[in-house]
Amino acid sequence: MFEIKFLLLLAVLAAGAVGGAIPLWRGGAGQGRFLGLGNAMAAGVFLGTAWIHMLPDAAEAWGQLGWRYPMAYLLAAFGFILMLLFEHVLLPDSAHEVVHAPSNERFAHLREHGRGAFTAYAVLVALSVHSLLAGLALGAQPDLAGALVIFLAIMAHKSIGGFALGVSLVRNRMPMRRAWSLLALFAVATPLGILVGAGVGETLEGRGRVVFEAAFLALAAGSFAYVATLDILRDEFLEPGGRWSKWLLVLLGTGLMGAIARWV
Repeated sequence: MFEIKFLLLLAVLAAGAVGGAIPLWRGGAGQGRFLGLGNAMAAGVFLGTAWIHMLPDAAEAWGQLGWRYPMAYLLAAFGFILMLLFEHVLLPDSAHEVVHAPSNERFAHLREHGRGAFTAYAVLVALSVHSLLAGLALGAQPDLAGALVIFLAIMAHKSIGGFALGVSLVRNRMPMRRAWSLLALFAVATPLGILVGAGVGETLEGRGRVVFEAAFLALAAGSFAYVATLDILRDEFLEPGGRWSKWLLVLLGTGLMGAIARWV
């Protein structure tokens, strides 16, 4: 199982790196409509994964441990609130302004106001927190089918997220060395989580392992719901035009994860 997770790790790393590298190589050309529609599809996949797969699996695991308290739902809510803390409370005002700019305009303020490398890296850390949690959940997942479901959701968002990051860096004329550094930080966040989750899961045994797996599955479910709603859909549906197409893609992504639940 660890070998399979390592292969998934490499695929996720490639998705983030290639997604961001394409606009860096092409100069950000031809990205607008693709970025919005891809984001909408990824949001639907995230919602379906969180609510149809991860949260029920976490609740079942806590039930097997003998918990009658809805611990999975509490931890999912905490995961949502934790993302809110990282993205809206802990960030300095300069970094907060960049994180919550439209995805294809992030880092504009860094260029216009001459803000330094610290702010740029703070932004990427904030954007990568949920990737780390998702990686932990995938790494901790003991069941291959469950791991593949989380993997599909991560791939959908990682490639689009990397593409959006690359477009933003190109549009705002970020120096190329820093642009590649920021992309690398984004790309490795999820693989790092997978390594940690798989490593800890392998060292734990019995009840402790189940608690670890159930806890991070629930936390990641909350972070998936946060990213889909407050990160992606809020921005995409504020943009003029294409709302019907985006809504249908959200429905399609969620429905796809619902259909997969029939077989896993």
